[in-house]
Amino acid sequence: MSGETVPVEDAEAMDSSAADADIDAEAGVRIVEGIGSFGAIEFSSLTAKDVLTTEFTSLQAAYDYYNEFGRIKGFSVRRSKIFMCSREGERDGKHMQRKDRKKDPRPITRCGCEARIKVHADDASGRWFVEQFCDNHNHPMLDARFRGLSRSHRAVKEGDLHQINSMRKSGLRVPTIFRAFAN
Repeated sequence: MSGETVPVEDAEAMDSSAADADIDAEAGVRIVEGIGSFGAIEFSSLTAKDVLTTEFTSLQAAYDYYNEFGRIKGFSVRRSKIFMCSREGERDGKHMQRKDRKKDPRPITRCGCEARIKVHADDASGRWFVEQFCDNHNHPMLDARFRGLSRSHRAVKEGDLHQINSMRKSGLRVPTIFRAFAN
């Protein structure tokens, strides 16, 4: 990835190195319906053109796509009007300069990262399109062993949740359940 912000209009001018099997041959567009359609996508080798030519059936599918992209690349994702790297922006200065502070300030985690994806809906088709994409990070990425600990990637799988609930119903204590999942 080039690391620069790329609007959709410039996507046609970019070089397309390989054609994926799940890209519509006529339009050159990849349609993502949800997490179930991620199996055919090689997130580690996506280019800016690949991302910009992706359509989503829902806003949740777009978030899941960018979140998975972030997990593979090594960053966490925040939601706002756009989806962005969790380290985007800066802490407001008024919170750092307070004189009446009783506790030490929390560690600074924001560093002004510019990575983001902006999607918009097409009223006619009902699909979501990538309007803007930037993969320019100004911080180191997480190691593979720490990626599951970041906020947007922490989740209990549905199967595990059912197993936890059934263990609780059978009378097992929480530490015992934790040990069962740790091993």
